[in-house]
Amino acid sequence: MTLSTSAAVMRSIEQLPEKSFIRVRDLEIRIGTTRHAVEVAMSRLAAADVVQSIGRGIYWKGSHSRTGMQPPSPLELGIAIGGAGSGPADVSAVRFLGLTTQVPVAVHIAVPGRAPAPLSGVEFHSRSYGRALRALRPAEVAVLEVLRLWPSGVEADWSSLRSRVGKLVRQGIVRCELISDSLADERTPGARRHWLQLSEYLMS
Repeated sequence: MTLSTSAAVMRSIEQLPEKSFIRVRDLEIRIGTTRHAVEVAMSRLAAADVVQSIGRGIYWKGSHSRTGMQPPSPLELGIAIGGAGSGPADVSAVRFLGLTTQVPVAVHIAVPGRAPAPLSGVEFHSRSYGRALRALRPAEVAVLEVLRLWPSGVEADWSSLRSRVGKLVRQGIVRCELISDSLADERTPGARRHWLQLSEYLMS
């Protein structure tokens, strides 16, 4: 590994805000060097507590306290491991949308395609790969997951769900057209029926 590679990796890390995930493959492409060179540089930065290694080829740049770098939350970690199109599932999705006070023992994450092996405090659930192709945001995944569950595990009523999703749509966080497209891949008929009712309200 040359000094220029090490410096380029460090410069890229410095430009990232705190609470950022860094993938070796992204740095490899951005810097234009070999994967091995990036991995060596990242290993040295991890040893210096500049970043934390959280999985194969994935690092975390967190905030520092007197006890060291603060790790990502289980939700953040699960979504990062799951990749594009991942988001909260099951009761974690309901809680993400503020529709329950339940606190799950483990964080549940819906991932496109094959589910990774469970992590400490994180359980993964396999879903359609179309979610990755559409690059769904975590909030959009949460909406899909709640529609799959409804009304099981949801403490709030239908009007609360409409209000919450409506706010996310107005803020540009949830994109209705992608929810509609993604529901074509869903095997839960109730999810499509619930979205039809919800979208009629959102469009009114």
